[in-house]
Amino acid sequence: MFENDILVAGADPGFGAIKLDIGDTKILFPAVICNGNERIFSTLGRNDLEQGSDIDKQVASLDVIVKNNSSGVERHYFMGSLAESLNPKEAHYCWDEDKSTDEEAMSLLIVGLALAQPYPKTNIYLGTGVPVKYYAALKDKYEAELKGSFSVTFLSGPFKGQTRSMNILRSRVLPQSYGVYINETITDGGAPINPKLLGGYVVVIDPGFRTTDVAAFYDGIMLDPPNSFSIEKGLQWAYMGVAERLKEMTSGHASPIETDDKELDKIFRVNKGLYPWNNGAIDLNPVMNKMLAQLAADISREVMKTLKPMSGRIHTILVAGKVGEMIFEYLQLDNKVIIDDPQFGNASGFRVMAANLVNNLTRKVNVDQ
Repeated sequence: MFENDILVAGADPGFGAIKLDIGDTKILFPAVICNGNERIFSTLGRNDLEQGSDIDKQVASLDVIVKNNSSGVERHYFMGSLAESLNPKEAHYCWDEDKSTDEEAMSLLIVGLALAQPYPKTNIYLGTGVPVKYYAALKDKYEAELKGSFSVTFLSGPFKGQTRSMNILRSRVLPQSYGVYINETITDGGAPINPKLLGGYVVVIDPGFRTTDVAAFYDGIMLDPPNSFSIEKGLQWAYMGVAERLKEMTSGHASPIETDDKELDKIFRVNKGLYPWNNGAIDLNPVMNKMLAQLAADISREVMKTLKPMSGRIHTILVAGKVGEMIFEYLQLDNKVIIDDPQFGNASGFRVMAANLVNNLTRKVNVDQ
């Protein structure tokens, strides 16, 4: 979305996936990365999606060069599903809590922005977030680091040969979960859209890959800890349980299956939970459903224990995130509501926040003139 020649973007660079919202375009791909290399055999055969938009096809073929135009440093990467396919041993998630100084995490974000921007060169105003527990420590650092001039060159896919440059003018950082609340309560122009959520006690629960963020609001104001907090448990915990059960299920075999969260993430995303084995496949969905139910029970118990003083007055519990969608039916909480498009709740809210800041800056300039 453009405001006076500035592209306003909301980014939610999670441990499991990169999510970006610029209003009319949304970008999503696994937050998996590895060093790129020369492709010889992998260029043969069917590589591209036969259906979907050019962006969908490009997301499936992220062979890119990312350049920091200020330092001149450039790196060749495979990202997303391409990294998982071409270099499964080296492909990895970006685990660093501080993504602002993690070169690979920053590169994933830059490529997401390059995919979303409609022009070869763009000025960007970026809204993003950090986990609730790290907000105080990382906010200023993120806003200082997440800016500058970058370019991305696509080496395969529909954008092959194209270079997209961007100048991130400013970044504004919120706690994750706050993005969800903003998206549910105000428009890009700052008008309220759900007055009920602006009064009384409202809680946002945003389960992610490694952590679950919980934010409590009273009359539209986010409450400080301990009422807003992070739970050290998310989808990765469920995957660990599935991996243990899979090993038990194949223990009678000469080589019991030992897997990890990255492989299981792909099994559930791509193979619909069917793990190829022998002449068929093992259906891991029943095991996964049990783990998700346990995860939901643990989150429910922790939320009600921590928020007990206000529990009887919470009129709405907003549940967001892809993981939130997966565990919603199992959450043992009154007044729970799953938001629309839950996976993009934070990214969309961060974009709305950034749009309002740009509008306020524009109005101030017009008033001062």
